[in-house]
Amino acid sequence: MKRAIYLPLLIIALWACTNSKAIEPTACVATQNIAISFKNDIIPILQKNCWSCHNASNHSGGLVLETYQQVSEDAQSGELYDAIVPLNGNPPRMPKGGALSECDVATIKKWIDNKMPNN
Repeated sequence: MKRAIYLPLLIIALWACTNSKAIEPTACVATQNIAISFKNDIIPILQKNCWSCHNASNHSGGLVLETYQQVSEDAQSGELYDAIVPLNGNPPRMPKGGALSECDVATIKKWIDNKMPNN
């Protein structure tokens, strides 16, 4: 009797799995034909990866990356990009203990290449 109940449930479960749509990963904003937004794209990257050390109260190395002015000055000097990419076979200097994703690096590079709009 129990088999009669479980078999239809198993068939329904298998059918549901085969008919569910796969969730596609979000494409990297840097690969899309859209402008990079300082507010919507750059700040979230910095907030997640940089602000624990480079904020107004804990400005490691004297660097704060909270405002457009601060970030654009570091980007103009080349320091921002140089810190997040591997150089001469060495891992990136920042963030400490890890590296940004390829998408995050590409997003920052695209923003810099597009003359760092404050948008």
